[in-house]
Amino acid sequence: LRAIIADRLSTGWRERPQVTLTTDADATFLVAARRQLNAELAQRHGDKSPKVSFNAMLVLLAARALQEFPYMNVQLTPEGIRTMPEINIGVAVDTERGLLVPVVRDAASSRLLEINEELAALVERALSGRSLPDDLAGGVFSITNLGMYDIDAFTPIINPPECAILGVGRIVSRPVGVEGQIVLREMMALSLSFDHRLV
Repeated sequence: LRAIIADRLSTGWRERPQVTLTTDADATFLVAARRQLNAELAQRHGDKSPKVSFNAMLVLLAARALQEFPYMNVQLTPEGIRTMPEINIGVAVDTERGLLVPVVRDAASSRLLEINEELAALVERALSGRSLPDDLAGGVFSITNLGMYDIDAFTPIINPPECAILGVGRIVSRPVGVEGQIVLREMMALSLSFDHRLV
């Protein structure tokens, strides 16, 4: 499995003109929305209610962005550029067996709690070595989140034959200028790597 992963990533790096763009995003409202949503779920279902993850929220946001910019919901095939009928988002998972990218299917048509539940099941299967073949196929866009490792920004490598991958760094309170005032905001670095032949 690790040899296959290494081959796919080196193929992606060698054969694709990969470009990475990095920016800082204000995640203050994202953090507040997650906190409020998880508080409401705990109030409704008790403390054993599953928490909505940042990754689930990012999957939904990426899916909505791909709806708005469908030219990025593509794959490069031997026949040319193919627009995909669904928006399938992969999420990188570091396992003992290597890096796996389970795929949340038709994410743009799903609700946040559905994505959260599906993603939790996909990650659990990946970590326990029980991923199904369909779990790891069909992605067009991936998300890799290194925020839990205190990483700010990095260069993610595209998972072929996908079009792009979004690298997500940690969320950190930083002073920023807002409407002429210096205020503390929850900031997050985003690094988008994409295949320059497609984008």
